[in-house]
Amino acid sequence: MQKAPADSRTKRQRVVEAIQERILDGDLKPGAPLRQIPLSKEYGVAQSVIRESLQALEQYGLVTGVDKQGFVVRKLGQQELIDAYRVREVLEGLAARLCCRKASRDDAEWLENMAHQIHAQSGKGTRNERSDLEYRFHQRFLSISGNEMLQRMSIGYRFVGNLVVTDREPDQLLEEHLAVVGAVANDQPDEAERLARLHVARSADSIIQHKA
Repeated sequence: MQKAPADSRTKRQRVVEAIQERILDGDLKPGAPLRQIPLSKEYGVAQSVIRESLQALEQYGLVTGVDKQGFVVRKLGQQELIDAYRVREVLEGLAARLCCRKASRDDAEWLENMAHQIHAQSGKGTRNERSDLEYRFHQRFLSISGNEMLQRMSIGYRFVGNLVVTDREPDQLLEEHLAVVGAVANDQPDEAERLARLHVARSADSIIQHKA
């Protein structure tokens, strides 16, 4: 199979990252059309590069193809949201486990401070601000774990976070966040994984209850 020219791959990756960031930031909402001609003009690339970029984003689960309409930003139903949280439960549990023995004192302090920032935003911050803080909190665990595959597999987290903010009590969330951080800081891999999974599972349960 003949490989695409390096320059073409570079352009495609640039477009993929640009559109992905707009989706993850909520600039492009679920159901928004992604038309190839306007996008090719906006990014200064051929329509073929846009098409390949959208196909790549479809593999990430961020966009979906619609017959005769091209691509749109993907909409997730309740069951897909729940399924995403079930996968997240396993992956974040593993990330917390891997963080043990790797997390420095500075890492633990950063995570603890971020947990308090998330709590402080509850009730006064916007949905996007809270979602961004929670994303940064959970991504820090993935970064500390040092597992690049986990980091790549977590790409849909932020997308899901933009679609739903779970209806959880702020004090309970803070308690759960700090419990996971404490287990990591004290090098308790079994407890860190258990608490991380419990935290995500409770968030999934809140989605079910809210949608019921």
